[in-house]
Amino acid sequence: MEQAFEAVKKLVEDFRTNERNYLALTYQESHVRQDFIDKFFTALGWDVTHERQKNPHEYEVRIENRVQGSGTQQRADYAFFLAPNFRDPKFFVEAKKPARQLENPDFFYQAMRYGRRR
Repeated sequence: MEQAFEAVKKLVEDFRTNERNYLALTYQESHVRQDFIDKFFTALGWDVTHERQKNPHEYEVRIENRVQGSGTQQRADYAFFLAPNFRDPKFFVEAKKPARQLENPDFFYQAMRYGRRR
């Protein structure tokens, strides 16, 4: 647990040190995912990069996971699964770059749609 705390603390420090650059409009969502979100969930023990689980049907974290519903198909940035049920995600994570205003209700609706459509 101490190791996870230290890893997350370092991510926070890294962000604060370069906050102005991370808040720039040119800093993309894909970079946030690589620089922070992947590392955050890895620190918490999730196998984000599939180092432990090599069977693609049993990944506990799936990136750009397809979510179907109402005749449309969307992609959740992250879907998290627990063994032995790798069919039904336990939760989703929707990534946004730091420059976005998270109070935007469309973002909440987007994440909620994934949960309803699974």
